[in-house]
Amino acid sequence: MSGDAHKLLTEKIGGFVTEPRGEVLIKGKGVMETFWLLGKVGEVSTDTNDGYQNSAAASVQAWYIAQQNYTNLKGMNLTFELLLNPCNISDTVGRLHDVILEKNISAIFGPPCSDSSVVASHLATYYNLPIFLFGTSMFNDMSDTSIFPTVMQVMPSYVDAAKSLAEILLEFKWYRVSLLYMSSPAKLNRCASFSSQVDYQFNNFYTDITIVYKRLISNFSQEQLNSIVDAVNKVSRIYIICMGEIDKLRSLMLAFYDNGMNTSDYVFINADVDMDMYINEEGKNAMKDYNLTTDGRDADAFSMYPLMFHFQFTMVGNLPGKYNDIRTNMRNYMKQWPFYCEQECEQYNVSSIYAPYLFDTSLLFFKALSTALDLYGGNMSFHDIVTNGTLIAQCSVGELTGATGRFLIGTNLVRNSRLSFSTYINEGMNITRWIFTLVENYVDVNLTTTYTDPKTTIWATRNGKMPLSIPLCGYSNEKCQKSFIEKNPVIFGVIILVSVLIIIITCGIIGYMYYLKLKEEEKQNDVWKINFHSLIKYADYKSATSVVTSKRSFTSSISDTSAPKVFDKKEGRHQMFVYNNTPVMGRTHDCCHNIGKKEMAYIRQLRMIDHENVNKLIGFCMDGPVLLSLWRYCSRGCLIEILTNDNLNINIDGFFIYSLIKDTVEGLYAIHHSPIEIHGNLSSKNCLVDERWQVKLSDYGFPFLKAYEQPKSSSEQLWTAPELLREPEAHPTKASDIYSLSIVMADLVNKNLSFENSGYNGGADEIIYLLKSKTSRLIRPVLEPVIEDFNIGFTHLIKDMWAEEPGQRPKIDVVRKIVKEMNVGKSKNLMDHMYSLLEDYAASLEQDIQGRTKELVEEKKKADILLSRLLPKAIAEKLKSGQQIQPEHFDLVTIFFSDVVSFTVLASKCSALQVINLMNGLYTIFDSVIDEHDVYKVETIGDAYLCVSGLPERNGNMHVKEIALMSLELLKKIPDFRVDHLPNEKIRIRIGMHTGSCVAGVVGLTMPRYCLFGDTVNTASRMESNGKPSHIHMSADANKLLTEKVGGFVTKSRGEVIIKGKGVMETYWLLGKQGEALLDVDE
Repeated sequence: MSGDAHKLLTEKIGGFVTEPRGEVLIKGKGVMETFWLLGKVGEVSTDTNDGYQNSAAASVQAWYIAQQNYTNLKGMNLTFELLLNPCNISDTVGRLHDVILEKNISAIFGPPCSDSSVVASHLATYYNLPIFLFGTSMFNDMSDTSIFPTVMQVMPSYVDAAKSLAEILLEFKWYRVSLLYMSSPAKLNRCASFSSQVDYQFNNFYTDITIVYKRLISNFSQEQLNSIVDAVNKVSRIYIICMGEIDKLRSLMLAFYDNGMNTSDYVFINADVDMDMYINEEGKNAMKDYNLTTDGRDADAFSMYPLMFHFQFTMVGNLPGKYNDIRTNMRNYMKQWPFYCEQECEQYNVSSIYAPYLFDTSLLFFKALSTALDLYGGNMSFHDIVTNGTLIAQCSVGELTGATGRFLIGTNLVRNSRLSFSTYINEGMNITRWIFTLVENYVDVNLTTTYTDPKTTIWATRNGKMPLSIPLCGYSNEKCQKSFIEKNPVIFGVIILVSVLIIIITCGIIGYMYYLKLKEEEKQNDVWKINFHSLIKYADYKSATSVVTSKRSFTSSISDTSAPKVFDKKEGRHQMFVYNNTPVMGRTHDCCHNIGKKEMAYIRQLRMIDHENVNKLIGFCMDGPVLLSLWRYCSRGCLIEILTNDNLNINIDGFFIYSLIKDTVEGLYAIHHSPIEIHGNLSSKNCLVDERWQVKLSDYGFPFLKAYEQPKSSSEQLWTAPELLREPEAHPTKASDIYSLSIVMADLVNKNLSFENSGYNGGADEIIYLLKSKTSRLIRPVLEPVIEDFNIGFTHLIKDMWAEEPGQRPKIDVVRKIVKEMNVGKSKNLMDHMYSLLEDYAASLEQDIQGRTKELVEEKKKADILLSRLLPKAIAEKLKSGQQIQPEHFDLVTIFFSDVVSFTVLASKCSALQVINLMNGLYTIFDSVIDEHDVYKVETIGDAYLCVSGLPERNGNMHVKEIALMSLELLKKIPDFRVDHLPNEKIRIRIGMHTGSCVAGVVGLTMPRYCLFGDTVNTASRMESNGKPSHIHMSADANKLLTEKVGGFVTKSRGEVIIKGKGVMETYWLLGKQGEALLDVDE
């Protein structure tokens, strides 16, 4: 029927049952919403047609199962009597009464209608017949066995559903709820029945829960829904919704969405009370628009699922597949015995949702009958047992596994209901069950949760928070007064803007000040940060300077006489460098430590210490192989070197020692009154003396590095206070510095390392052991002043300063005052005193200088001779005058190569010493021949001898002649040379010569060599290696220059020869001078 006819029939007339068909495409009309007319109210059930056509066969299927499970039922005949139109009360009573009297029936299944089931139950009770109810009989409460002793209900009840829902609400403290439902005759008014039971239970038994709003929705227009939603929003946040039709549920949820109620503060409980075990009707998605012309709002509807809970009856442990089997195969079962329903049943694709319950109803009867037969079959007849409703009822109590799950029939003959409380997943097509409830005998509700952490499970879609029944600020924010911000948004905005501007300006100023501070710190850090590559080792600098600059210029920058030899090489933790052409002393810190802001600030403090008796920190190097602190170089070394230097040639008297002590005390006083406060490493080795004879305390500070360095040796710990030696981790103090100062003063008084004469045979190790042991005898140096005019008061002061208890030692202020008083009336300083001592010493030196000057002149001559033998004379002169030797190209020179024939065989017959003597004798002959010609000996490599003529002094074309004459002379003298220990061995040599261009220059600083470079050297070498013993092999270039330009020599062509690296070359033999005996050339 059309929508207009449906509206008129149901709203104006009433009394008829219809069912929506949905939108249908009608020819000539387009898409129209149509309805099915099912019949009159009370005469038809429209819930998937729960009449016999699509449910009756469930009893037969139960009979088949019973025969398999209960052996005492096998072979039993079963006859069915059908009473149609069971929802008409009058018809039901009359026909049921006739059947009971006429057909002699054993049990009654049904009727499935609510009102009819009540009168049928009374009738069955009257005749003491067992009656098993299913369908909408669940609407009624027939659990009183005193009234209905033969009535069994296998349907879960709405009473149990209402009780379960109440327990869940109490679990979450949701005390204020709204109840929204619809009443649909097509759906047997299930939601109305459920809502009535909820209202009844909450008002009478669960009084903590208040239904603040209850509404039967019949008009689903947008305007009406918005009005309802607005009303409930003002009084609650928990909504119990029972619609029964998915399109109506979708419309309501979209209304909630449109009114901004799609936040986690809201709870929507979808009560699914149709007894179908599926989540949604016919497997459809409740939030999806299935009309041909959709509204396009599925995404909005789906977004409400995370806020919804699904509340429904559930089953656990049912017969595998039986529920779906009954629902989907009922049409086929109805075509079989005993109903043989063909055309009439063909229209039903699925069974009634109550068909599985009819299956369980029937199975319960068969199970009870089997039990009764087992118990009373021996005493009673079958007819008496099967028609005894009270007996069958008693045997029905217990557990049964059926199509709708494993359930229990209680003593009140009612099924214990099981329900679940779930959240939706997969866009509403599946659920996750979080709570199960089991209601026993209509009274006890057992609640079971499946989650452990509610934040990550049941409240996961709500940011892990459980919604409140009453919002903190009330439903309309009435509990939260408007703040000043809310009342005056404009003023607040201006205040915020001004505040932000002030904050920005303030932050900008602070940031800029901080930026300036960082820049200043960086600038200060740049003062002390030293790049490792800017440091030159003193030895390397000295060597480089000796070659590049004259001795005079080097001396002007760094005085050789002022640099102690001990600092020319690395000794312990100290190493000397040159930085910015100035000598500095480096102290290595052999540890790994991150230099952060705190450490940098400390180094800046060290760098700022400036006192005449405190050595200046030049800087700190962090990018080298090890961390390195750099200090001002003091040319006269440390106190120990001054005191033990026998070559000092000055008179060390009492005033000299006093001045050194006073400077040391002043230095420690300055440190103790500086930001660093403690020296921590004071010893005689760290008290340095500069060129002005002023003591400067060095190697102070850096406790964060020294704590991680390798432990000091025993000899280095002789100045360490005993209390520090006994601690696992030493933390120096001012008192420990006073102790160290006393040992330094003792060294000065004794003019030596004080403990050396203390009589300890074990040396420093024994002394340190005794100091750590804290013996009864005080372990201290023996004071033996060696200066006659020394003030004896120092000994008393020293003994006070090295007291065992740190608290008994005087402070540096007291020590400084006492030391000053020991020089009252004397104004002369140490420099003036040293000048007077040096004047006396200068007179004695004058005579020594004259004698040593003569020695120096003689030694200079020897050095010049030696240098001229190592390098060409012209090159040597240039080096002596400090000139730099630049590489020089020579257009034409002649190079000579020779080596001893079979030298390896000859050397194998000699010892190493004999080989050296052999080569020395041979090369002495060579050297004597060279002296007679304008030839420069370049070098010898083993038995190879290399000479050149024409450089560094150019001699025109005579270089080829000089080499030729020298070669002929060598061949003449070699036969006369004899090996002392091998008199029968004859020495023969091969000679090669070549004329060409080359480059020459001095190479190296240590043992510099005047070397030749160029292809001419290689060619000359090839002439020698491809020659013959006692022959002079020469290239075509040398031959041409010798015969055509110079003349006077006889040569002979050897022909073309394959030369390695050169290919085919024409070479020549030099035979001799014209007019003289020629060499015999053996071809």
